[in-house]
Amino acid sequence: MILMKQNKKILFIAAAATLIVTIAVITLTTGTESGNSKTIRRGNLVAAINGRGEVQGEKSVRIELPEAVQDNQFRVWGYKITDIIQEGKKVKKGDFIVQLDPSELMNNMREQMTRKEKVDADLKNAVIDSTVTLTAKREDILNAKLELQYKQIDLDMSQFESGAEQRKAMMAYQKAQIQLDKSKRDYLLAQNRLKIRISRYESNAYQLQQLINRFQQALAAMRISSPGEGIVMIGEDFMGKKLSKDSRISTWMPLLATLPDMSSAIVETYIKEIEITKINLGDSASIVVDAIPNKTFTGKVIKIANMGEEKSGFDMKVFRVIIRFDHVDGDLKPGMTCNNDIIFANYGNQLLAPLKAIFSKGDNRYVYLKRSGEVVEQAVELGAEDDQNVVVIKGLSEGDRVLLYQPDSTEIKS
Repeated sequence: MILMKQNKKILFIAAAATLIVTIAVITLTTGTESGNSKTIRRGNLVAAINGRGEVQGEKSVRIELPEAVQDNQFRVWGYKITDIIQEGKKVKKGDFIVQLDPSELMNNMREQMTRKEKVDADLKNAVIDSTVTLTAKREDILNAKLELQYKQIDLDMSQFESGAEQRKAMMAYQKAQIQLDKSKRDYLLAQNRLKIRISRYESNAYQLQQLINRFQQALAAMRISSPGEGIVMIGEDFMGKKLSKDSRISTWMPLLATLPDMSSAIVETYIKEIEITKINLGDSASIVVDAIPNKTFTGKVIKIANMGEEKSGFDMKVFRVIIRFDHVDGDLKPGMTCNNDIIFANYGNQLLAPLKAIFSKGDNRYVYLKRSGEVVEQAVELGAEDDQNVVVIKGLSEGDRVLLYQPDSTEIKS
């Protein structure tokens, strides 16, 4: 009786031990989906490149420095902003946008007005000088004519004199004729010279008056109003910062603000040069606007820059990419930031491996397989990937189980 009880106890212990070993083997060979390994399955993968951007109207009305204030003759290459409308405000035609500081323009206009006063004085003096000089020249001509008449009388009277006296009278007459001709030439030369001088002063005075008139028109344009209705988007300076009170707006970058037309919306994003070759015109995009997280918009790539550029926030050159929204609605506002996934490939029914299971040795990629309770290192050839999975081209089969961590070298079967 005692022996039978001992045998039953031994059988019970043996059965329990067998069950524990079986569970351990199953655990070792299968693992769990949510633990440290995963089974390779077929599925669909959408390959996309992500970029941040800002919603804009595809078309917009540009509000720039008025042409009246961009005259190079003003010698003013930038203007200080003393007041500016708040970005995002809805405006109507004629509403206030920007007030520019007129002080530099006014100082330069005063200088031109001082020059104009001097030129006007010079012109007045030139006119007086011309009157005095030409009056004297006309008197010289009159005197020369009288002298010629006297010599003509002497010449007529010399016919009763000797031949020598006649020749002397003729020479005196010819000399008087020459002097008259010289007086007339001097008058014409003085008249032309003085006319040119006066004309130069008149031209300078006219040009300065025209410049002063343009200064006055520019001063009247210091207050800039909206050319139409819309939501105001403030422009940026050459450093990429939004214009604000006390900013300076350059005549080389005259954009102050825009009024976007949101009937057709776009988003501008930047893609790294190592990824830009994957994108083509017409590629679709999934757009999630930060302010509307519960709604996903779709769009298409309509423009890819031909040249890369340096941009802050990136460690390499980037290319500007424009995406047009397929549809817009009233929730979209210009300036909203968004996340853009540009889809460059769509793979269906492919073997997919989690990115966590992929490891590298130089240019080679490999995974760790769990087979019959052992860990095996397996080289793989991979394709496109998303933020979680990668397409397996070669090296794995459906049903294979891969580790989601790198095991110790002692665990790996050589």
